[in-house]
This record gives sequence, C-alpha cells and structure tokens, in this order.
Amino acid sequence: MARLYGRSRWGQRAYSTVPFGHRKRLTVLGALGTDGLIASMSVEVATNGTIFAAFLEQVLLPELRRRKPDAVLVMDNLRPHKTAEVRAVLDRSGFPYRYLPQYSPDLDPMEPAWAKVKSELRRVGARTVDALQEAIGPALGSITPRDAVGFFRHCGYICPD
Repeated sequence: MARLYGRSRWGQRAYSTVPFGHRKRLTVLGALGTDGLIASMSVEVATNGTIFAAFLEQVLLPELRRRKPDAVLVMDNLRPHKTAEVRAVLDRSGFPYRYLPQYSPDLDPMEPAWAKVKSELRRVGARTVDALQEAIGPALGSITPRDAVGFFRHCGYICPD
C-alpha cells in the first residue's frame, strides 16, 4: 500500500514511486472485541459468503468459544455477511448475532480499526502481496485493548473501564 501524501522540504517537490498496473487483491477478515482483535484471516480473493462462512467456522467461532463464550456477533450489512450459508453457520454456532442498520459505518468499531491497520500498512510501504502478508500481522497487532475500547466508545457503545 502506498502513502496517500508525501513530504519534502519547503519549496521542494516530493518524489516517490507507486506501483502501476494490475494489482493483486488481498482481503483481510477480522473480528474486534473490547480487548482487541479476536481473530483475523487473509485471502487473495474478494470475499463472498463461502469465504466468510469458512472464516466463521474455522477461525472466529472456535476462538470465541475459547475466549468469549457469551459474545454477541455484530456485523455490518455487507452482502457476504447475510448469505444463507453464513446464517446457517451462525444459527448452528449458538452465538446470538445482529446486523447494524444499513449505511451506518459510524456504528461499526471495525471501521476505525481498519483505518489504523491501513495506516500502519501504508507507513511500512509494502508493495507486493508477499510483503503485505508479512506486514499484516504487525499491523493487526498494533490494535491494543485501549484502542479497541476507544473504537467502541467512539461508535457510541458503553464499555467498562
């Protein structure tokens, strides 16, 4: 990922190189709790219901059973979150789940979390999929429990201290 802005001395032009042409896709799926990132997974394709269901079954739900058995899943209205396959996985899991109102990213604490992750990735300046894969772990690890609580509070949720 490339930085959005450059810096240079006063009166000097800022120079940088940015990849041009066809880019490969890297999608990162994640779940946030008040103690930080609970689970994440990256894939080199766009997300669909099957991929999201696999993330739930293989990554997120086992981690929630281990760490937060009383969790409630809250998701935005992204189409892959609402497929019949995903709803079946969630219904079998026993975890209650809710969807945020449509067009309300201001209620989604994952939005500021992803903004922080993207900022870290831009800072590192990884330009290839392999370099991004390497940089994703530390970028996701930069979300501290304090950050997570701040993201939830910013979205209007009441969190314990």
